[in-house]
Amino acid sequence: MGSEDRGCCDKCAKMFIMVINIIIILIGGAILAAGLYWQLSETGFYKEIFNHDIFNIPIVSIVVGALLLLVGICGFFGACCEVMFLLKVYMGFLILIMLVEIILAVGCVAMKSEVEEYATNKTYEFIGYYGDEAKDEADIIKKTVDAIQENFECCGVTGPDDWPNYNAAYKSETAPERTVPDSCCKDPDSAGCGSAKTISDNENIYKIGCKVSMINFVENNLLYVGIVSGVIVILQISILVMVSKLRTTLEDESYENF
Repeated sequence: MGSEDRGCCDKCAKMFIMVINIIIILIGGAILAAGLYWQLSETGFYKEIFNHDIFNIPIVSIVVGALLLLVGICGFFGACCEVMFLLKVYMGFLILIMLVEIILAVGCVAMKSEVEEYATNKTYEFIGYYGDEAKDEADIIKKTVDAIQENFECCGVTGPDDWPNYNAAYKSETAPERTVPDSCCKDPDSAGCGSAKTISDNENIYKIGCKVSMINFVENNLLYVGIVSGVIVILQISILVMVSKLRTTLEDESYENF
């Protein structure tokens, strides 16, 4: 039996694998490019936010992006050119990726407090760098912090008092008229709102910290996270089934031709 005599299921399986792996190649290329950009960037923000003594995100992004490219290429050419060896390698990669996902999920749960502590300390550093031209050459830290406070309707990490405590420019003794950035204001269009009054007297700023606000956001959207995770798992299982189907078909054809 030749490829022209195959049924609809076999043809659909081959097409499905090819399309999925084109998407994987594009995603892998994007992650690899982002990792290279972060690693080679001279902007202080990227060095501060992404580099870590143990978990260096730019390097991890480069490795993950390169692996996704390799996996996508194996899957695409394995299905397109019907190369049995590449399909076997591809199935091995898929099984390995699923095992890694399980390990990472367990690790994230087990190291939740460590991750939370690291993120909290890093955010305190960003507050200290806010408005510092030496640490934030392109105002990226400022824009990022402003965006977080405006979108999550919060101020500081645990509250607005974090600003005078961690940023010298907002300490009352050096600048009594400035208490918090305007991104802490409930009305972002009201210029100077953050410096209009002291923190305790200013009712126009958010009093909740961004840490609590972001945790609440995640908890309120756990259902969507679960749905997305479920879709990813189903998709991975579907890919494994399709690859197994195509592999079985190719093996049957090779036995018949032999």
